[in-house]
Amino acid sequence: MHPNGNLVETNDENYWKNKYESLIHSEQKLRSLFENNSDIVFATDLLGNITDVNEVFQRVLGYKKEDILHKNALHFLNEKDVKLVKSHFVNSLKGNQVTYELNISNKHNENKTFLMKNIPIIVQKRKIGIFVIGKDITEQKIAEKKIAYLASYDMETGLPNKWTFNQKLEEQLKNDKSLQKAIIVIDLDRFKFINSSLGHEVGDYFLKIIVSRLKMVIPPEGYFARFGGDKFTLLITNVNSVDEVIQLSQSILSKINEPLTHKGKEYYVSASIGISIYPNDGEEKESLLRNGDTALNRAKQQGGNKIKFFSADMNEQALFKMELEGYLRKALQKNEFFLTYQPFINFYTGKIIGAESLIRWDHPKLGLVSPLEFIPLAEETGLILNIGNWVLQTACGQAKMWQEKGAIDFTISVNVSAVQFQGINFVKEVKEALEKSGLQPKYLKLELTESVMLQNVQYSIDVMKELQKLGVQISIDDFGTVYSSLSYLKDLPANNLKIDRSFIQNLHANTKDMAIVRAIIAMSKGLELKVIAEGIEQQVQWQLLKEMGCDFAQGYYISKPLSAKQFETFLATGSRTT
Repeated sequence: MHPNGNLVETNDENYWKNKYESLIHSEQKLRSLFENNSDIVFATDLLGNITDVNEVFQRVLGYKKEDILHKNALHFLNEKDVKLVKSHFVNSLKGNQVTYELNISNKHNENKTFLMKNIPIIVQKRKIGIFVIGKDITEQKIAEKKIAYLASYDMETGLPNKWTFNQKLEEQLKNDKSLQKAIIVIDLDRFKFINSSLGHEVGDYFLKIIVSRLKMVIPPEGYFARFGGDKFTLLITNVNSVDEVIQLSQSILSKINEPLTHKGKEYYVSASIGISIYPNDGEEKESLLRNGDTALNRAKQQGGNKIKFFSADMNEQALFKMELEGYLRKALQKNEFFLTYQPFINFYTGKIIGAESLIRWDHPKLGLVSPLEFIPLAEETGLILNIGNWVLQTACGQAKMWQEKGAIDFTISVNVSAVQFQGINFVKEVKEALEKSGLQPKYLKLELTESVMLQNVQYSIDVMKELQKLGVQISIDDFGTVYSSLSYLKDLPANNLKIDRSFIQNLHANTKDMAIVRAIIAMSKGLELKVIAEGIEQQVQWQLLKEMGCDFAQGYYISKPLSAKQFETFLATGSRTT
């Protein structure tokens, strides 16, 4: 029928010509959309048999057109998706557009993810099939999974992160209140020295090794996570006894203590462990984690490589520690620190040859604070870097002043903390202290404990050699307190060796101590090291050490630590002639 309402005769050639051209034009537009689409496109009949595919379909999925025409689309799906796709197909035949995600394996069995859209094909108001358009979202899904992984897991170790652990702990506390649980907080002791001396790549490599070793001893019910840096937390969801937790914690420390190898050299790491128990130490996530941290800090305060369970009195001490830290941060700018000086005496001449500088803190509210309290806190917080540099500059300046007043060849000794020694600017700070004071390098002795050097032996040796090139003397402090002393001593570029006071205290009464001291002195002579005995409190100790050939003496028998003014008076006496 013509638009004007009249019937059109079949022999109206213009009408049919226009109709035909319109159909051809529509089909060309459809074919253009079909072929030039950047997504995969295919068409099916009412039974789901493929009737056409575009070029992108063939390229992305790897099938040739002739290989797949007239085959059912379900043939190319994973079995688990067949039911879902059938449902969407039926829904599309009802005239609805349907969108869904679908995983399809290509001819080479590579899995790809598509966002599919089913569009019914309608001709003269009759559905004759389905157009399916698939947008490849494989890369997008990979990115989404990676983002989700990063939000929940640690990239270096593959362990759950802090957020995921907290979710797990909350779930456990909510769903099962009847079982006793343990929170085991693990922190590697002074691991940052590994990072600073060997580099973060080596540090990450070591962390992966440590994690793999710990997985060997963690029980199946344990949930192990990395909280960041060198801190880890372990949740044990069913604890039968405290002994069970102790045994597990000891196994963890043993695994961490195993040597780590890099470029043929062995490195040793220790850890501190703090433990809180549910429900005794808290029934909420926050209190359990906080109390585990408190116990961990106690383990670190006691030197590390220890296991500590939370106890109620730790909270009071933690509050005091927070208060002390606040005061400590302001102590340097408020000039609350001062140095005392304990003399060294030459055994054979009786002359004062120098002194050890010892830091003291006089707080207006707390009074004199023991170095045993504030030095570990300063190391933990990093404040030791500024404090240690102040000690170095002050001690060098004081020594130079006494030299100018007539104490010729006076030597000053400065204790160096592990954090300070491992710092990248340490040698530079030593140079600056010497230049600022005008003190010649040979009159400065730096005292390093064995534990400082054993954290990274090769790095320690390199720094010590650099210091010796300046002309600075190196003293090994507290010698004899570390198991491996004799094995590495010959490699250390040291000038002096200081026998630990623990061997001096009972020297006159304990034949074993006497034998050890005699051996240390003989060995030192063989290595051309000067020997200093600290902690001499009695005349008999003085006499025995002198007879053994010890070079220098220090202790309360000679003098207690003195203020700068008191030490000047002591210098005026000239010597101890005992």
